[in-house]
Amino acid sequence: MKKLALLTTLGLTAFAAHEQASAQQPLKLELDARYDSGVTNEDGGTTEIVAYNVHNNAYYVVNGTTKKVEAIAMDEPSLTQKPFLTIDVENLLQETLPAFEYGGLTSVAVHPHENIVAYAIQARDYNTDGLVVVSSGDGELLTTFAAGKQPDNLTFTPDGSKLLIANEGEPREGYGEGAIDPQGSVTVIDLSQGLQKATPHTLTFEKFDTAKARAQLVEDQVILKKGALPSADLEPEYISVSHDSRYAYVALQENNAVATIDLQAQEISSVKGLGFKNHTQAGNEIDLRKDGNIQIQNENYQGIYMPDGIAVYTVGGKNYIVTANEGDSREWGTHVNEVEVEVDGNEIVLFDTMDYDGFEENKQYIFGGRSFSIFEAETMDLVFDSGANFEKMTAAAVPDYFNSNNTNTKLDNRSGKKGPEPEDVKVGEIDGKTYAFIGLERVGGVMMYDITNPRKAKFVDYLNTRDYSEDIKGDVSPEGLAFVSGEVPKLIIGHEVSGTVVTAKITDAHKPITAAPFLDTKGHWAQEDIDYVFAKGFMKGINANEFRPNKKMTRAQAAVALQRVVDGKASAEQAVVQDISEKAHYYEAVQWAVSENIIATNNQQQFMPSTSISRADYALAVYKVLKNEGVTFDTTTAVGFTDIQGLSAEHKEAITALANAKIMNGTNKITFNPLKSVTRAQAAAVLSRSAK
Repeated sequence: MKKLALLTTLGLTAFAAHEQASAQQPLKLELDARYDSGVTNEDGGTTEIVAYNVHNNAYYVVNGTTKKVEAIAMDEPSLTQKPFLTIDVENLLQETLPAFEYGGLTSVAVHPHENIVAYAIQARDYNTDGLVVVSSGDGELLTTFAAGKQPDNLTFTPDGSKLLIANEGEPREGYGEGAIDPQGSVTVIDLSQGLQKATPHTLTFEKFDTAKARAQLVEDQVILKKGALPSADLEPEYISVSHDSRYAYVALQENNAVATIDLQAQEISSVKGLGFKNHTQAGNEIDLRKDGNIQIQNENYQGIYMPDGIAVYTVGGKNYIVTANEGDSREWGTHVNEVEVEVDGNEIVLFDTMDYDGFEENKQYIFGGRSFSIFEAETMDLVFDSGANFEKMTAAAVPDYFNSNNTNTKLDNRSGKKGPEPEDVKVGEIDGKTYAFIGLERVGGVMMYDITNPRKAKFVDYLNTRDYSEDIKGDVSPEGLAFVSGEVPKLIIGHEVSGTVVTAKITDAHKPITAAPFLDTKGHWAQEDIDYVFAKGFMKGINANEFRPNKKMTRAQAAVALQRVVDGKASAEQAVVQDISEKAHYYEAVQWAVSENIIATNNQQQFMPSTSISRADYALAVYKVLKNEGVTFDTTTAVGFTDIQGLSAEHKEAITALANAKIMNGTNKITFNPLKSVTRAQAAAVLSRSAK
């Protein structure tokens, strides 16, 4: 991992990866604007959920305390923003549906192609169906729809043809005699024939109630209350839809599972458990002791992911689910599935598994993963987890307030229970790369990761605008997020305790490129590229005054430059290289290049560091690095080079890919000169094009 720098300015905490900045980490989050509703609530539920409206460049924020939706324009950023529109949803319903007993306002969503906004409304009686209210962007009521019990989250499909609502169906009076556990469900409103002809249909989980289906859920480690029917026990929390609007994925937080809905067949096709996080493994360390010290270490406990917010994105034709692993207990009536134990004199909160199926015997479980994860959607196989990163990063960024609560800035206050508590996650694309943004509900702030390659997600930045001088000051408890694309992308962050909404702009973290101090590159055809790679730290000069652009690039120099681009680390198992001394300045780079199969040794395990690298071998090395970083290429369109036919299949594929991407050119339209040495100028140009 890169070294990290702590920047504290004007009450902001920015945790930026800046040393040897790579092409994968060029961005940072910066405070751009703030709206203060004037309403704080220790229990949360103020400015909780936000949604961006592209049709009027404004965001709409749900305030559960005031029972209103407010719209704030983004045209003129300031730290004292005011709403231009306030929608009193409760009064709106009293005028149109006087018999409906209003219970609460939980979510907001904006149609992707029309200026209409939808709101999820719960009934006062927890076992009564809720509503979806739809208005124009100006707040004019358009229509209402019936939803299921306790509608929580709602979203439009990307193509705008459907509106989906997660109806949580919590047993709010507990599980005692006479108490009702409402069915969890998902309402699908078909908008394909227009709003006035829209038809809602509510999907339940009843097909999983058979003994065989329920047993399969338990075998798949879906957490279910003993004796409960899945149709009642499964509790939809959050919905995200694939880019092609074909599949919806529903977080079942308390059940540690995700349901998949086939929107063409309009049925729930599967429910899959997410498994558990082994905190005895390296990389999964946690601070589990509320002892006033930062002590992040391995512990003999299993974490239950239990995601709240989830997001979906597509890579190489596959859908991947990104989860914010919050964790959540059940506290209804007299039923509580938490148990407090004392370890080394410190209180730790565990999941009480006595009344639940889906666990392994002789293991102890804690709530949440203190991380974000990426799962392959079709199988729900875990492909990435951020491990201990959130706690390690916040320990470095805010050491005096590490694992503090959202209502108490005391150090270590939440270590015994869910730690930083990731809450929501959103994904967005910037300059062809995909990024995830994860809000940390308790300690505060938002983490940003490059997830272009699902299996190799990389930390980018951490922005925390909380003021720790008081328990509730600044921006406290990020709950809902919204990503806004554009020339300057932005992230909207709703804070449910402080009652504030922050807009963060996403900007280039690198300084403007200035001319490199080389006397021999002035006026050279590759001067701009050389200036760029020098400023990025990818390549250095032969000495202080000379770059020697026309000199041949050696294999060792190629390994060093490519390692710097991605901050590559060698595999744990040392590569066998016969002609490299451990004292050589390029030793680690060569170890990385060989262990990652970027640049191969010959049959005698010799690397030949001082030998020039051929254009074909350099193309293959660059191609492998970029593919490992998740970059996709066109390898099928012929490029017309007549002199590459005798090369290996992988060399031809690499040259074709880079030529089609305009990263590495031939000497003319039909000649690539694959065996000719690449010059330092040519190498710099290829790196520059790759990074940009």
